[in-house]
Formats: sequence, C-alpha cells, structure tokens
Amino acid sequence: MWETDWAEKTQCFAYGNPKYVSSLAPAAVDSIYLLHWEEHCVECAVPQCYRICPLYSERRDGACKRFENGIFPNLNYSGLYSFGAEIRFRRWGKIESSIGFYGAVTPRQMHICDFFDRILLSFVRPASSLLRRMTPSYPWMSHYGGFRHRVFKAMSHRKGVFDEFVVEVWNLQSESVRLVIECVQNGPKFRTSVLLKPGKNLYRIPVESMNIDLQSRSRGKQPSGFIRVYMEHDAEAHLIFTWLDFVRYAGNSKEIQKPASTQPAAPSARPAEKVKCVIWDLDNTIWDGILGEQNPEEVSIRPLVKETMLALDSMGILQSIASKNDHDDAWRVLERLGISHLFLYPQINWQPKSGNIQAIVKALNIGDDACAFVDDSPFERAEVSSEMPGIRVYAETALAGLLSRPEFHVAVTGESKQRRLLYEAEAKRKQLGEAHANDYEAFLGSCNMVARLFSPTTPAHVERSLELLQRTNQLNLSAYRYEREEFQKLLRDKGALCLCTACGDRFGDYGIVGFASFTRSNDQLILWDFVMSCRIAQKKVENAWFNWLVGVARSAGYPKIHARYVKTARNHVLLDALHEVGFTDAEDQGDGLLLELDCHGTPPMSALVSINADAANSFNTQLMDRSRAD
Repeated sequence: MWETDWAEKTQCFAYGNPKYVSSLAPAAVDSIYLLHWEEHCVECAVPQCYRICPLYSERRDGACKRFENGIFPNLNYSGLYSFGAEIRFRRWGKIESSIGFYGAVTPRQMHICDFFDRILLSFVRPASSLLRRMTPSYPWMSHYGGFRHRVFKAMSHRKGVFDEFVVEVWNLQSESVRLVIECVQNGPKFRTSVLLKPGKNLYRIPVESMNIDLQSRSRGKQPSGFIRVYMEHDAEAHLIFTWLDFVRYAGNSKEIQKPASTQPAAPSARPAEKVKCVIWDLDNTIWDGILGEQNPEEVSIRPLVKETMLALDSMGILQSIASKNDHDDAWRVLERLGISHLFLYPQINWQPKSGNIQAIVKALNIGDDACAFVDDSPFERAEVSSEMPGIRVYAETALAGLLSRPEFHVAVTGESKQRRLLYEAEAKRKQLGEAHANDYEAFLGSCNMVARLFSPTTPAHVERSLELLQRTNQLNLSAYRYEREEFQKLLRDKGALCLCTACGDRFGDYGIVGFASFTRSNDQLILWDFVMSCRIAQKKVENAWFNWLVGVARSAGYPKIHARYVKTARNHVLLDALHEVGFTDAEDQGDGLLLELDCHGTPPMSALVSINADAANSFNTQLMDRSRAD
C-alpha cells in the first residue's frame, strides 16, 4: 500500500489503460508481505524541526512535505497495482514501511484494499481538511489511519516464506541516480544501493540475503522493524515505483515477462544448478575477529571452516578469497594456517567485494551464477547480491549444513579432484601468455598442445563425460542435461558415435575436456552433443578438432556436417566459436539454429593444436564402417 493520502493532484480510483506495464505480472505472484509505504524524512525531529528546519514546507495536515506532490497514483503505469507510485523526492525525503505489524496477503487482496482505500480517502480527506479548520490541533486523519491499520492487521493473517524483494522503478530524469534500501530490525540488518538509469529499472534481491525476520508479527503497538528507501547523497529525484515489495512466487515460477515498453529492464539472473566456486570472506568468517585488531600469530581457522574447505577441494569445487584487508598481512596468516594453496586468484584489498568477485569470475572464466559467496556481514552480502543477482550468498552461520544443499551435490571423479591443480597450471599459462601479448598465436603454438580423442569406455571416462554434460554452460551445443541411465543408454546405442577429448601441453595435463556424440541420417553426419570445458576456451582446440573432423567426414563421403545449436542465456560463446571454424546458419528453429559446416573447408588457426593420430584413425575406421553399413 502507498500513502496517497496527501497527494496534491486529483485522486482517482478508476482503473486506467497503462502505457507502461510492469515486467512482473501479479498473476505470477502467490503472495506479498503487506507493506504500507509512507512519507518520511531521513533527518526527522518532529515537531521541533517544523520550526527550525530550512527545508520545512507545510503539508495540509501541518506535517512537512517530504515530496513535492506527495505520493501520486499515476495511472499511466502499472505493477502490483493499477497505478505507479509517482514521487518527486525533495532533499532528505524517504519512504518507509514498518515490518512486523502485518503479514502475507495475496495481490488480489491488496488490489481490493487499495481500491476501497482510495474511494474512502476521496471523502475522508476533504472532511478532515474542513474539520481541521475548526479544531487545528485535533488529528482527524489519524483516526482513519488507525482504522486502516486494524483492517490491514486483520486481513494479513497468512504467514509465508518470501523469495525476493522486487524493486521496479522508472527514473524520469535524464541522469542516473542511486537508491538506498536499508532494513532495521533490532539494529541494522541490511543496506544496499542500486543504480537507477533513465527509464525502467528492475532489481530482485533474495530475501535470504537481507537477514530479516518476516515470519513473526509484533504483539505490541510498536513494529519489530522498518524498511526504508531514499536517495543516495540526499539527491532530489523524480521516480515512479511499480514494485517495491517482498514477494513469494506462484509455484516455482519466477517468470519475468517481456516489458511492453521499449525501455529494457535491468537483468535479473538466477543461480546455476550447481556451485563451481566458493568465495570466502576472512574476518569473522574464516577466523574469529578482525585481523587488524589482533595479533596475527594468534589467529586460528575455525574448525568447521577448514573441514568445509578440504571437502570442497576434494569435490573439485574451486575456492577463492574476497576480503577487505591488507593483502600481505592476510596472506601470511593464510600461509601459516596451511590453506593458502586452496585459493585461486584471491582478491584481498579495500575495494568493493562485488568488483573483486567479478575479477575472480573473469580469471576463472566461469559465470558468477555458478559461484557462492560466504560472508558474516549482511551489508557485504547485500552489496554483492545487488551487483551480481545470480550469485548465491551465505552467512557464515550457514556452514553447518552447507554441503548438504543440493547445489553442492556434484559428481566427484578423478578429474574433478584435480581441478584446482589444473587451474593452477592455467594460471601459469596466463602469466607466460602475458609475455606474448602482442602475438597470442605464437604463444599458443609454443604451448605444444595435443588433443587426444577416444571413446568413453572406462568408468572414469563415463563419469567425466557425464560431468561435462551436466555442468558445462558456455561451450555446450545442445544444453541437454543427461541423467545417468539416459547417458548409459546413449553410449550403448549402436546408432550413435561418442567421442571424448583430452588435452595436454608443456605445462601439464588438462584431463578430459570435451565430449561429443554423432548420428548418421541418410547422407548426413549430425553432431548432437558437443561440450568443452571452459579451461580450454580460446585456445583454438575447437578449431583443430573440427579441422580433423571435416577431414574424417570428407573421407567417409559426407559433404557437410550438421549441428543443432540450442540457444541458452550462456552458450552464445560456443556459437561464436562455431561460426569462427566455418559453421553457417542453415535454418532458424525458434529455440536455436540448424548449423552446417562444409567438409571442404579448413578452419582458421587449426594448426596450433595437434590431434592424436591413433585416435583419429580409430574414429575414421568406425565412421567408414558405419557408412558402408548404411
């Protein structure tokens, strides 16, 4: 609900035909937490400030106008309600709602309540203004506010767990501004700021990252807490809010509809199914206390933390550090504790943690949605969640049950147990590569990389192939996640031909980095699955791989190789690579593309990686045998 009581424009309770429709439909929401957004001041000292504050401007009830025209229901916009809450923030203006008085309601209940509230206000407010002339000191409107409070409390009897705090707001100015969101509940619990670019902005903050209790209701006259929203640096701004609510989605739906307007919504990401990297804070997370406030020689790692770290390493889940600390001091402690070797690309400095995590993600060449961040600070967790909506964030208190969560249930293979060592070797390659920055091709050639191709026949081969199919996002042709029995059936299928790719260079062994499956239909060779680990991305392995494949296919009598690319939010990287090796778009199939590769072409830069000849000849023989059989 919005406190439209003091809007200075004409109040209207009719439903309009909005020009600007929300990206989130109320039908996709099961319930919301009943918030009543009211007009407040960040520097409020009522009633003394009415006499001494230079920003005081009298509202019709004698209070201060924190907004130019109050909270006005603009019918050109719609979100949770049939209107957008238009606000022109003055300096020090904020909107605030209590937490703890109410509970969960359905969007329909809120629509009905809002409809009748604004009808009643169209009578109550003029009557209150008239009566106030006769008794200026009597708070006539507060009686209606008390009535509304009792109605809200009686209506919101439902309890519920909420998924996200949805912030959808239109910035009507030509410049960007930042909006601060903070929660107070027996002390500060959460604080973050979001950037509002001109036009439409959408942010979705996981409720679990906000560290607040929405389940219990206050039994007394005082609420258990507050949520506040105001402009950073006391800026003035002209905004229209269409969503500013805690929501629980209907079923498992978190669907965001395509905006009806031409203004794009801010991206909203979801975590990947499995965690690939855990990023740790240091102070009060890995160890007790703050490093700068104690003797470094007395710092000790928390037992559960070390146990969790070693388990993650054995599972093949990577780890890193994002901490606000002096790098050299912190690193000496990590070395003394015997855990420094566990962390890849650690970022220990005084910069925002979201930026440091982005640097880690970029160095590892994985998506931030496949990462988890562990930090004791609600503020830091919120800052990271705000800037990186796809990342999972956990308080340090969640460690006890962390590895039992489904996102940490990953296949453990001999390959995965060596994953950290493989990434360490990759870091050495990058260091040497920087010395060849002006001639990357020469550097790749100097690595003496060899790709070995073979059929997945041993249990270790099968496990690693299945792991690649289930975990790979960026370099994944079909994006199909095989179940174990289904994958075993594919391997047994006489009509399918499956192939593993392993790589190594002068720095070390990458292990098995790729899997592919083929079928033959009439005179066509069809590539159904093609996945490659991000560890060998941009190393031109795929160029050499397809150069070898077209030679084998040409010898077997195939003029072209066909591949069906299924589009996802992450695998555009593979499409670019396929186009580079020579694939062309033959047909747009809605959810993807049918691609063709001419077997008489030669992919560029394919000589930078060698293909194991024995494996190539073996595959060639199988393909020729299948061709003769057809």
